[in-house]
Amino acid sequence: MKKIAKVLFNISCIIGSIVGTWHFFVPYSSNWFSYIPDAPIEIIQSINYINFCFSFLLTGFSLLLIIVQKKLFDGSKELRIFYTFFTIVWLSRVIIQLIWPWPSSLQLWLVVAFSTEFILALIPMIYLWKCTETRMI
Repeated sequence: MKKIAKVLFNISCIIGSIVGTWHFFVPYSSNWFSYIPDAPIEIIQSINYINFCFSFLLTGFSLLLIIVQKKLFDGSKELRIFYTFFTIVWLSRVIIQLIWPWPSSLQLWLVVAFSTEFILALIPMIYLWKCTETRMI
């Protein structure tokens, strides 16, 4: 089970870093600002700042988790909590997608993609918490 958890962990973190890196370029490749042509520059910059911070944090957290995975799988409580937060972030993305659906045909794809990423992150998280419980006994 440990090998499966590690593989899924790495896949999840790699996907997280790809999504984070991709988001640095999304506003320009998707021409986001064409949808709000008369928006004041403050709105445009706010979107840029939020997107940059999201991209930077998701990429950074994903890469940091890959770097510290040995300590995480060796039982570090702090890293287990950090990884649990990473997993909850993906769960919140699924919930948000269901509460405020994307207003296009992408909705189904987004729900499937975010749900898949959440499950890929959830399985190692469950493994890490169960291993901790058995070590304590």
